[in-house]
Amino acid sequence: NGRLYMKAPNGAVIKAVDRSVDFTDVDADSWSADAVAFVSGHGLFNGTSADRFSPAAAMTREMLMTVIARLNGADTSGDALAKGMAWAVEHGISDGSDPKGFITREQIATMLYRNAGEPEVNYDSSYLAKFSDASKISGYAEKAMLWAAEAGIINGTTDNRLMPRANATREQVAQMMFNYVSSLYR
Repeated sequence: NGRLYMKAPNGAVIKAVDRSVDFTDVDADSWSADAVAFVSGHGLFNGTSADRFSPAAAMTREMLMTVIARLNGADTSGDALAKGMAWAVEHGISDGSDPKGFITREQIATMLYRNAGEPEVNYDSSYLAKFSDASKISGYAEKAMLWAAEAGIINGTTDNRLMPRANATREQVAQMMFNYVSSLYR
């Protein structure tokens, strides 16, 4: 009926804000439309212009560091990329290397794993073995990729690949961020 009901403890402050953006290059029926609406509506991602998201554009490492910093409430006003990267380095999310380089799917999983506090993972190679390219996961990223795959943060492609070393697009990162935040509340 268009209404939202919830119980709130005494003294709770609830703030509802509609920050949705209608991007002309994100079709409402796209697999990533909900994730793009989520990350832009929550101020994690900006568009590449006032009305464009550029879903197929590659994501850089500094962009992801900024998104994660924003997720954690860091102030990224002004020079957002520099502030986001500084925050990520300070909090052990990234070492800050190659900020302009495109980010891979396993690097995303690793940064999110670190942001989650590196939760305990019982390494089970049989779980990852269901993906045809699991052997291509870099050693440093194995626990993070297992954690991300088990939590549904990163999913395989239609041909059952994780594509760990593939550069991620903005819409793929939007989906992973949406899945990550959703996983925190399961």
